[in-house]
Amino acid sequence: MNVFSSVARGLAVGLILSLGLCGYASAEDLDGTWQLVMRKLPDGTVQTPPAVQGRFTVKNGVAQLVVFWPTPNGTPASLSELSRWEWSENEVAATPLLVIFDDGSGKPALYAVGGETKRTPVARQGARVSYQHPIDAPFIVWEANKLTATLEGEFVDYWERVR
Repeated sequence: MNVFSSVARGLAVGLILSLGLCGYASAEDLDGTWQLVMRKLPDGTVQTPPAVQGRFTVKNGVAQLVVFWPTPNGTPASLSELSRWEWSENEVAATPLLVIFDDGSGKPALYAVGGETKRTPVARQGARVSYQHPIDAPFIVWEANKLTATLEGEFVDYWERVR
C-alpha cells in the first residue's frame, strides 16, 4: 500500500464519523460518543478491538476523533482530528480544525491546521440518513445508534453509539 492510499484511508476513517450523526433533528441531539466496533477489509478480513480502535465524540457542533489500526504490513497507524460540523435538514457542512495522521510508515506524522468548509447533500429515507462525505470519499449510512462508513476498495467501518 502506498503512502497516499494509507493517508487517504486514515483521513477517511476520521472524517467519516464526523458526519455520521447528521440525521438528528437538532445540533443538541448530536452530542454523544461513538465507538468503532468492527472493520471489514476488501479481502474479507475482519478487524475488531483491540486490533482496531476508534472513538468519536461530538459536543456543541465540535467533533473529536481518534482512530488506531494496523497497516497491511502490521505497523500501527493513527488519526486524530478536531473539526466543526453544521447540520441542516438537507445538507451537512464540515470544517477541519486540526488533523494529525500517522500512516504507519515510520515517517513523521502529518499535521494540518484549519481547512476549507465543504458541504454535501443528505438523503433521508425514514430513519435512514445517507450521504457522500464532503471532504473525503467515504459513503455514510446512519440509522439510529449505528453507523457504517464505506470507502470503496479500502474498508467498511461499523460504529455504535455508546452514550
